[in-house]
Amino acid sequence: MIAPKSTKASLPNIAERGRPPYGFVLLDCPSDHEIDGNLVTECQVVQSLLSNRRLGSATKLIRVTSYSGFRNSNWKTYNAIGFLHVAGHGSKFGLGFIGGNVSWKDVAKTLKKVAPKLDKDKQRVLCLSCCHSLAAYRAMKTDLKGHFTGAYHFSEEKISFATAMTVWAMFYRRKTLERPHAAVVKAINDFFGKEVIGAKGI
Repeated sequence: MIAPKSTKASLPNIAERGRPPYGFVLLDCPSDHEIDGNLVTECQVVQSLLSNRRLGSATKLIRVTSYSGFRNSNWKTYNAIGFLHVAGHGSKFGLGFIGGNVSWKDVAKTLKKVAPKLDKDKQRVLCLSCCHSLAAYRAMKTDLKGHFTGAYHFSEEKISFATAMTVWAMFYRRKTLERPHAAVVKAINDFFGKEVIGAKGI
């Protein structure tokens, strides 16, 4: 009996088969009405958009719905990420979850676990998609220094889902780390005819 030919040579090298490191991490913090209504969340739409840009394998979506889930989660570190997108229900004091609110100070501690300190000359952007996102930026800016080089935030305290979704669809349609922040902000604000989104350094 002749032994079957080995298929080992036809299999791709593990490095060739491997998934690229995550470049986009989407932290999805939906409210109870979004869960009860089985609604599509902002991060799901962003994930779909990136996937259709052939960036799906470089995108990680993390969903946290409850206060205890956020507090007790074993947060993983993603060294290579260029974008960390946080979508949720914010106030001047923190991020809202089912069962309680997490202060911006504590949110910053978690973001630092997810996005470790940057190597010299590397860039990483934080996108804050929630009400009171400018207050969030100001509260976390000092703690996040060295972990991010810049942040996007909404200019108005209150933001609707429709506006947020339109902004991020425009943003992620073509955004790369190489494309200047000012150009992206201008294009979005020009579309709305007023200042909707701003960019600041960290």
